[in-house]
Amino acid sequence: MSGRYAAIVSTGIYVPPIVMTPEDFEAKTGIKVDPIFIERTGIKVKRVAPPEETPATMAAKAAKMALEKAGLSIKDIDMIIVGTDTPEAISPPTAPKVQALLSGSSYEIPAFDVNASCANPVYMLELGSSIIAGNPKYRNILIIGVYAMTRFLRWKFMWEWIFSDGAGAVVLSQSKEPGYLAGKLRADGSFWDYWGIFMGAWKPISEQVKDENLPYLDLRKTYPPVNDQFWPILIRNVLEQAKVGLDEVSQIIFTQVRLKTILDVMKALGLPETKTHWVMDKYGYTGSACIYMALHDAIENRKVEQGKVVVFVASGVGYQQGAVAFRWVAPL
Repeated sequence: MSGRYAAIVSTGIYVPPIVMTPEDFEAKTGIKVDPIFIERTGIKVKRVAPPEETPATMAAKAAKMALEKAGLSIKDIDMIIVGTDTPEAISPPTAPKVQALLSGSSYEIPAFDVNASCANPVYMLELGSSIIAGNPKYRNILIIGVYAMTRFLRWKFMWEWIFSDGAGAVVLSQSKEPGYLAGKLRADGSFWDYWGIFMGAWKPISEQVKDENLPYLDLRKTYPPVNDQFWPILIRNVLEQAKVGLDEVSQIIFTQVRLKTILDVMKALGLPETKTHWVMDKYGYTGSACIYMALHDAIENRKVEQGKVVVFVASGVGYQQGAVAFRWVAPL
């Protein structure tokens, strides 16, 4: 052990101002959102970024809040990691633009993107914690998840109702006490072609531009219930690694895509609903941002307890899943 530990010391969010109701969605698309669909997903409204916002501007706004709450300035940050599958462009990455918006260019802060789709929040926490533990020069890492999926909708399917825009950020810092406890990541590439935005380098772009569906989010096949199956396994795995019991868990924060699945998993674990927190009812589904947004809201609602364990559980297309466990050691 290096004696260096990573802890989450602050959070920040950006929520776009445009609120879309089911009635607004029906007016735009001609499609009525099934009340049962709303009940099962838990998504009562969705947030849409105004035209002047981009993934980078939303990410920067969430980051500024996280920095302020941590009592840090951009010059205190040693690395910026942005997780998104709705980037500014295929290339260059979004993170350097965020760095510039935060006035970090003069400090030459390394900034890069990761794309584990909607599993980004957990993958970035695992990555950032490993970097802090392994290299003493990285003391503070700014981690941001951002989602601008409404830009990739065709507005012609009911399932598009769930997708929103937003950003969430955390500051991960060196700590004398173990914040990060354990993590488990997994992937199953046999699901790669089920769901996504399939514009890329897999065939010549001259051929791709002829397919009007490629630039848009495309649901090609329906996933089996992989979250119901693997989320409890992942949670138990990281708690076993950390040598802590369910009784030490303050909150389990999940990817905010389907409330019924979250509640079913909590029931399977024998935990009350009060031990989880959701924000999809007011923010919609914000993919790479949603776990950090839910964490921020849980802290605001005093649901995270000092010294207790918080478990983050994520899933994303590809197919990727993961869980990480942190003990909350920072002041609340």
